[in-house]
Amino acid sequence: MNTSGQVICSDIDKTRSFIAFALVELDVHSVKVQSVNESQSSLNSVLSLDKSSRVSCISWIDYGDQNLVAIGLTKGSVLIFAPQMGQVLAELTTPFNMSISDVHVSPLTKTLWSSVINGNIIEWDLNKYTQIRSFSFNDLLENAESISKISTIKYNDRTHILVASHSVYLVDIDSNCIVRSFPAHIQPINKIIHVESDPDLFITSATGDRFINLCSVNKITAKSIFVSQSSVKAISSYSREDNFSTLCALTEDGMIEVFNDFLGEQAVSQETQSKKKRKHQANAVKSHTPSGTFKVSRPESETKHASDSVVPIESISVDNNTVLFSWIENASVMYFDVVSWLDERGNYKVNTDITVHRGRPFLKPTSHEMNGHDVAAAKHYNEGNAIVAEGNNFKDLEVDDEDVEEESLAEKLEKLSSDTKQKKTKKGKYDFKHNSVTLVTLLSQSLRNNDHSLLETVLSNRDPIVIQQTISKLDSSLAVILLDRMSERITRQSSRFDQLNFWLKWIIIIHGSILTAIPNLSSKLADLHAILCKKADTLPRLMELQGRINLVYQQNELKQEILQEYPLDDSDNDESEVEYIEELDDAVLEENLQSNGYASDDMEDIDEEHDDFSEEIDVNGDDESSSDEEDGEADEKYSHSEDEKAAYSDMDADT
Repeated sequence: MNTSGQVICSDIDKTRSFIAFALVELDVHSVKVQSVNESQSSLNSVLSLDKSSRVSCISWIDYGDQNLVAIGLTKGSVLIFAPQMGQVLAELTTPFNMSISDVHVSPLTKTLWSSVINGNIIEWDLNKYTQIRSFSFNDLLENAESISKISTIKYNDRTHILVASHSVYLVDIDSNCIVRSFPAHIQPINKIIHVESDPDLFITSATGDRFINLCSVNKITAKSIFVSQSSVKAISSYSREDNFSTLCALTEDGMIEVFNDFLGEQAVSQETQSKKKRKHQANAVKSHTPSGTFKVSRPESETKHASDSVVPIESISVDNNTVLFSWIENASVMYFDVVSWLDERGNYKVNTDITVHRGRPFLKPTSHEMNGHDVAAAKHYNEGNAIVAEGNNFKDLEVDDEDVEEESLAEKLEKLSSDTKQKKTKKGKYDFKHNSVTLVTLLSQSLRNNDHSLLETVLSNRDPIVIQQTISKLDSSLAVILLDRMSERITRQSSRFDQLNFWLKWIIIIHGSILTAIPNLSSKLADLHAILCKKADTLPRLMELQGRINLVYQQNELKQEILQEYPLDDSDNDESEVEYIEELDDAVLEENLQSNGYASDDMEDIDEEHDDFSEEIDVNGDDESSSDEEDGEADEKYSHSEDEKAAYSDMDADT
């Protein structure tokens, strides 16, 4: 049964003596087996898996005197773990290299059945740990579906398999054919349990669904429907021989909802007086609401915030007159308690909302030998003590340990062989760009099983059309988990925001209305909210910078337009490209003078007269008593010299 927090999945054995659950510790999956009542039998065994192994499901093997645990992995194998011995007895490997969706030990066939997410079902021998048979369930259907749960049941004195995806199918294992189908849920089914008093009845629940169906193998439609207040994560029931029965549902809020006398004929709807209506009511499916609820809370003295008061319950199990439930303390230690659902007089006790207050236990290393440690030893790592102050300080963390570590030669050869086999059978391992259905299946699998490597492969797709189709087909219950996973990646590497932008956009557009109805959404998406707030804080500064850049661009464009309309004329400023030679100029001038009747001696005489005349003007210019005749002669001489100079300049111009 799937649980919240650090617990991936858990299962309680039929004797209610032990519990097996999988945890995430330092990004590595580990399986722990713990005693329910330590005074009767003390057991605390831990199996740490390598980084390539991820737990997908857990189930107890009730076969013989040994208490064994079947552990389904995402890489397509099943581990047979012996808690008393603390070792793995066998590893059942499938040829599909895909996640194991469910493991079921059949009391009818005395064998182990495992289902792969791609639709293959395999039967195993528990004595020799070998494969007995294998068949593909999708070959029996028109449209391929992924298997979520399997179980065995008696029908017409023969053993059949109940195969669950969104609906439940009754399959004959001898002829490999579907006998009948039972329309059940919209979401994938997460649990199938049988009714002890009637072997023909079974109960189903689905992930992210509030409805629980009571079905019979002899009837296609559901016999009764039980409606809970929130989505159901796990169910457990018990029916006594004296017709007392109860059904308990563990919800996503961490509470237990109890349905008393779920096998009775009482219906919630009021009685009608019309015979026609009574007949219609008898043929209609009856719906029931919870008789009461049960939850665990902290005392007021230990509660600082309202969100800290509720202690989420992780697993439940119902027996003759009590309900066993467990919760996590110190991030890794399971604690148990029981509550009675039937008293000695035959009255149901859970008829209202019941709250049980449990304080935080104080674990001393010297007094608690099972979960404590030696005082002289170093302090153990504890997920509950991990504190992130702001959410973006990851400078001391190791980034991408898997990329840093080099693969061994055996791992490289194994990877090469698997790639070669897949290329022969298919064009590619997964066609992400053209098959959105496969992408949705892998995305759902990675989110449910906490498979980070598979999730990275899915998120590497950047085709907007494929992303939109994938998000539209994704379960709304997984949208919150996907947002949380993406916020973790954006926090570690802020540069990945552009890559995951399309995923965030379509999740909010398609599943936004459903996300707003989820309780405590702000606490679940606190990391994403902090990231978006930081991005929004930088928006005003970016807008201001964009305005300045646009202003500079506009100024440059305006200058270019002005220059195009009024071009500058630099022709006057351009220097002449003709080469000037002074000697040639003097020779040409002399030739022109000779041709006009002037000799070089005449030119020298004219220059001398001009110089003498200039000196005479300078000497006599300031004398006011000079006669008018002298002035007239001077003017005539000066004008004569000016005329000669003008003639020379005209000749130079002609030259």
